[in-house]
Amino acid sequence: MENTADFKVYDQQIWEDISIYLYGKADYAMDLAVLNGSSVTDDIMPGKTIKIFTDKELNRLVLYSLQSNNSIPATAVDVSQMVVEPEGIGYWIIKKNFIVK
Repeated sequence: MENTADFKVYDQQIWEDISIYLYGKADYAMDLAVLNGSSVTDDIMPGKTIKIFTDKELNRLVLYSLQSNNSIPATAVDVSQMVVEPEGIGYWIIKKNFIVK
């Protein structure tokens, strides 16, 4: 059995972000998701405590860069805050947002 510990998920993090934050590479994203009974495409609730591996290989250069800049990778997209503007030929106005040349 691999060594594990607990980790509290930050806001807007996906499995790849967690893997990069902990190990300096995204290689373990799928392993982390499976360890926690999840899919790599599932959203993770902020503040949720997940299991992480403590015996994986690290990319120390990336980890040093993240830590020295106090960076926490968080790349999830919140689709509820996206503004979708109407688009298409029925919406465009010639010479305003539809330029004919």
